[in-house]
Amino acid sequence: MAHSSTPESGIPTALDADKPDKDAGPPPGVPAPRAPEPQLPPAASALIRRQRILLIVTAGAALLSVGGLVASVFVRSPAQDAAGRRAPDPTVLTAPVQERVLTKSVILRGTVTAGGSVNFTPVQGQSQGAAAGALLLTGIRKKAGSAVAPGDVLVEVSGRPVIALSGPVPAYRDLKPGDTGKDVGELQDALRRLGYADSDPAGTFGPRTKTAVAALYADRGYDPPNTGGPHGALDQQQLTAARQAVTAAQRAVTAARATRDGAKGAAAISAAATQLGYAEQDLATAQKALDDLVAHTGVMLPLAEFTFVPAFPARLSAVNGAVGSAVAAPLLTIDSGRPVVTTVLTQDQKSSLREGMKVQLSAEVLGQEAKGAITALGAYTTGSTNTGQRNGSSGSGGQNGSSGGGQNSGGDTPQARAGYPLTVTPDTELPAPWLGLDVRVTVTAASSNGPVLVVPATAVSAGADGRTSVSVRAASGAQNRIPVTAGMDADGYVAVTAAPGFRLAAGDAVVVGQ
Repeated sequence: MAHSSTPESGIPTALDADKPDKDAGPPPGVPAPRAPEPQLPPAASALIRRQRILLIVTAGAALLSVGGLVASVFVRSPAQDAAGRRAPDPTVLTAPVQERVLTKSVILRGTVTAGGSVNFTPVQGQSQGAAAGALLLTGIRKKAGSAVAPGDVLVEVSGRPVIALSGPVPAYRDLKPGDTGKDVGELQDALRRLGYADSDPAGTFGPRTKTAVAALYADRGYDPPNTGGPHGALDQQQLTAARQAVTAAQRAVTAARATRDGAKGAAAISAAATQLGYAEQDLATAQKALDDLVAHTGVMLPLAEFTFVPAFPARLSAVNGAVGSAVAAPLLTIDSGRPVVTTVLTQDQKSSLREGMKVQLSAEVLGQEAKGAITALGAYTTGSTNTGQRNGSSGSGGQNGSSGGGQNSGGDTPQARAGYPLTVTPDTELPAPWLGLDVRVTVTAASSNGPVLVVPATAVSAGADGRTSVSVRAASGAQNRIPVTAGMDADGYVAVTAAPGFRLAAGDAVVVGQ
């Protein structure tokens, strides 16, 4: 039974249930109706159509371009294939003709060394204060490679200094008060160069020389060596006895004089006078003995504490030992004298060099150059591996005699490899920093007489008839063969002279390869 309600009550009625609800969705299984599309203005629709057309045209053009590129790479015409198979045009290499002085050079490496060297080894037992045992190296005041100046302390041996002094004659003995000779005169000259006054007669070790030696040591912080040991203690007893003898003789003279003055009678006076004469003779003898003892004692210069260096600048090239080690010969090696450059030649190098040839020296690390000449070219030698010993010295005999150790001078370092030893003497004395450097040695082996036309050696060719020629390339590319006479060759270039009737000038382009 259908129900109904009145509108006012809000209660549904049977009639209301049969009415469709306009707010509800469509029934199940029935699609919803499409909403109507919005309508664009006519002008906007036309613009969209034009953009679509433009996009289509652009994409088509891009496709056509890619296709053309692919076709250009992979598609070749018969003419292109033929050109690709043809050999390339030949390349012609040329070089200009030059006009200059042609020099033939030999380039070597050499070492800057002193003109001579000195080996020094102290003699056992002669160092002041040294023990009876082996001498020890107790200090190194100059390192190997250092420059050496007159008066420098090089090392300390058993606490005593080794001093470098200037002098051409090697030392060979202790120099003591009362000594005479050329070596004493050399010591006096060395002391004067260092500013120490010495007015003793030349070649005589007198009191002024003792004073100068004492000052030399004091200025370097050492007690001066003494013939009587430290402070002359061993000589004091003899000196004291000699002075007492003089005093006694003086008293005897005084007593004899008083006796003579008080004598009565001729006989007594004569006898007193005779005794006075004897007393005066005894005094003179005692005084002379004291003077001689004083003259031969006191400050001295032991052979173990100095070395004469023939010339300066000098360089300490080697110290054979470390602090605390026993002294071994040679203890020191000193390069001395005007520096020279030494090297060793092969047979090929020697064949083109001779004494007197000009040399250019280059010290690359210093950025400096110098000139010189070959002054010695020796005979072939097998070389030596004994680089620790100079001058062929064995460390015995030598300057210090046969008592062991010593100083030796002169000579060059034994060469370390086989060949022909070569010596270059600089035109002017090289600065001290050059000593020990490895330098470039450029020897001018030959030179043309003035400027000549030169071409690379590869530009000169010989024909079947034996005549030599060069090919000159014109601006048009044509090549003209010019007969030439070849002259001196050096460093890859050849001096050439054009045959009569032909012209060759500086700046022409000659063919060197193709």
